Amino acid sequence: MRQLPIDDQARGTVQLRLLNTRRVLTALRQAGGPARIAELATMTNLTRPTVTQIVSALEGRTLQRYEPAGAAGRPAARYGLAKEAFVVFGADAGAHRAVVEIASLDGTARARRERRRTPPLGADMLELLVELGRECLEELELPPTAVIAGTVASPGIVEQPTGRITLRAGLGGWDGAQVVSVLSRHFTGEITVENDANLAAQAMCAVPDMPRTFLGLQWGQRLGAGIVLDGRIYRGQLGAAGELGSLLVPDPVTGEIRHLEEVSHAGRLPLLGGTPDLSTEELIGAAADGDARSTRALRRGVDVLAAAVAPTCLALDLHTVAISGAIARSGPALTTAFRESLAERGAVGIDCRLSPFHEDTVLRGAVGHAIDAGWERLIEQAGPQASMAATEVS
Repeated sequence: MRQLPIDDQARGTVQLRLLNTRRVLTALRQAGGPARIAELATMTNLTRPTVTQIVSALEGRTLQRYEPAGAAGRPAARYGLAKEAFVVFGADAGAHRAVVEIASLDGTARARRERRRTPPLGADMLELLVELGRECLEELELPPTAVIAGTVASPGIVEQPTGRITLRAGLGGWDGAQVVSVLSRHFTGEITVENDANLAAQAMCAVPDMPRTFLGLQWGQRLGAGIVLDGRIYRGQLGAAGELGSLLVPDPVTGEIRHLEEVSHAGRLPLLGGTPDLSTEELIGAAADGDARSTRALRRGVDVLAAAVAPTCLALDLHTVAISGAIARSGPALTTAFRESLAERGAVGIDCRLSPFHEDTVLRGAVGHAIDAGWERLIEQAGPQASMAATEVS
């Protein structure tokens, strides 16, 4: 049998070590907490000596040893992620608030800061996000180097992988390169920018009993949709899939042609319904209490948006719409009105659901996105640490 050259053998050995390290760390993530060597060997189909050497190589920086407390005899130690060494952040630069959350790689929220009455997207907003992130780290007494990944939610079309952002007029101005450049000066790790509606849809994917195919509708002062097909976000060729807010529609109130986001944002429901004396919360609350006038007004209020969503549901054969944003606190009166309006336009039998995360849905998606990126970065960094670990083809 032909002998491989020494250089090829070395490359194969390094690749196998990286593969085995990835398998061990992936198993730890799936375990959801510290695990014994024997458990990791079973989960990865690697031998115990191989797992032991990989864990030993990672212990102290990436992994932490957890000694059993109060157990008789010499029970096996467990190994888990060194939680204090790695955190991620998610940031939502919303129309009326900016919020940053620091979380561990297991999803545990560690610190959070929020500001209302935020500036437009641009340098001032970035400065605010940096300030909020620093306050979180100071609370946790962690250095910026503890941040292994971060995700910033942005409205508009976010092209992948360039990060180029196309914003509608009035939202301010920034692009992915600017966001990454500014935040990378203050936090280490992989910084990414993602569309806010797509992140809201990603958060909804984790909700129990959520179907693998649905339309996520982020409905607040801004409006957008995330399309999920078989468990994956569908972005379209240029990242514009689901950008409903950019549709040009006639405004029933003024008769002008305007963007759908301007016409049917959540705060405008009472005006569209003919009850401008009520707030959105008051209108939906009165409809929920059975007030006939408010029920009719709510139906009229959702009609413009339903007219845009119905063709999307029919074209893509979508049977579930998940509504997120502060309006998701509304209750069944809203989903009933929206479902009936969709049916009136041919999209019959649509299951309309409200996000359990309410106005934090985008943030939950940003944190989840950052956790995924953080684990990938951790695995990449851990490979060289485990370079002396034993290899094994299994």
